[in-house]
Amino acid sequence: MRCAWAILCVLALLVACVPVQTPPVLKNLAKSDTAFFVEAARTELDQRLSELLVKLYRRNPSQMPSNITLELRLLQLKSPRISLSEFNETSAEALIRLAFEPEFQGDRVFAFSAGLQDMVNRAFDGRREFLLLDDFPDPQFIYNSARNIEAAAYLLRTRRDPSGHPYLYADGVQDDVLNASYSQILGGLISVQDTLATTLAMKEQRTINAVTRGVASTLFLPVGF
Repeated sequence: MRCAWAILCVLALLVACVPVQTPPVLKNLAKSDTAFFVEAARTELDQRLSELLVKLYRRNPSQMPSNITLELRLLQLKSPRISLSEFNETSAEALIRLAFEPEFQGDRVFAFSAGLQDMVNRAFDGRREFLLLDDFPDPQFIYNSARNIEAAAYLLRTRRDPSGHPYLYADGVQDDVLNASYSQILGGLISVQDTLATTLAMKEQRTINAVTRGVASTLFLPVGF
């Protein structure tokens, strides 16, 4: 009898040590409508950034390193924490600007795209899921991220190398047809974040410190702590 009781105790301890995955249905019960909205916005931003990466590589195929595939770049972009070690940079702003530096010899497409993704990640505090008791992203940081994407879009549209060619080809006339799809993706990134920032600010009864600046501004605002 004592032996059987000891075996049951050991089994109970083993079961207690096994991690239990919370079913998605139960997780969803622990989310508010605002949490669903924030997660939907986050998912759309991630999808648009992946689309931008793919399109930039198609337009600038020479930027893809010979030992790296598009699939790997997409995995790197979607990772919870983007590794920026290949660029020796630690900030999203520095990475975006690096893509347009004359002396830079690396992958300009990934530098630009990873900089944008890292900035969005920081605006969301590195999270993609928000449960009932979680704090939501700071609406000011979301707003700032949108303004920074405006600055990045201006750099993409205007920066040229010493020969007068774009560092990264994007919008332009292809086969006698105007292709403005890159601006449309960047505009979508901006509008999604502006809508989210306004919604969160209203919910939290906060005021966003709006920044007035010209369309040619390349000033980057702080995002994240």
